This record gives sequence, C-alpha cells and structure tokens, in this order.
Amino acid sequence: MLRYLLSYSKKAVKYLIISVVGDIRTGKIQPTLTGNEIVDNALIANYSNQLQKSLEASGCNVTVTPEHFLDLHNADSDKYIFDQKVVDSLGAASLSELDLIVVDHSDLIWGNVSAAQSELTGQSFSLS
Repeated sequence: MLRYLLSYSKKAVKYLIISVVGDIRTGKIQPTLTGNEIVDNALIANYSNQLQKSLEASGCNVTVTPEHFLDLHNADSDKYIFDQKVVDSLGAASLSELDLIVVDHSDLIWGNVSAAQSELTGQSFSLS
C-alpha cells in the first residue's frame, strides 16, 4: 500500500523529495559536520541512504539526497532535514521559509534516522 506524505503546502503527494543538510559549502557561513569534507560526504550520504531505505520500507515513495550547496533563495526540495548545528549557525529565522525537520547532530553522524522517520511518517497517510 502506497503511503502519501504531506508537502510543505499541506498537499498530499505520492512522491516527496527530501534533502539532508549536514554542511553548507557556499555563502558567508559554511558550517560543517566534522570539519573534513570527505568524512562529511560519507556521513551525510549514509544518513540519506538509511532514511530512504527506512521510508521506502514503510511504503513511502521518496528520494533522499545530500545537499551540500544549499541556496536559500532557490530551495526546491519538498522537505529538508537539517543538522541542529547547521540551524544554530544559520539562525532559525533564515530558514523560516523551508519545510524542515531538525535532527540531533549525533543522529546525523551515526546514521540514526528514527527521529526523522517518525516525524515524516507521522505526517503521512494511506488510502484504502
């Protein structure tokens, strides 16, 4: 059974694009996950893969991708998953236009997707 997720506009969608932001490599403020670009790539990719697998296993049709070059003026994903430290660096007010879920820094590092999955599937429903 296909699960429907709610997009930012609160419309039910069959397919959702989710971006994971654990570091930002452009702009004045460039927060990092670990300070090592290669390690950051691997950790954010692992988290993205784990989240996609767990959401697909629960019947959600999603694409989850790492986002290293976030442009707040041209943000085009349906949902964003942000590392708490990135939100702290940028300031919550600058992210107010995005539909985002904030996850603990250690969850992103260790690939623990349970908090994000719970939040996302809590906003979903299925049609019989």
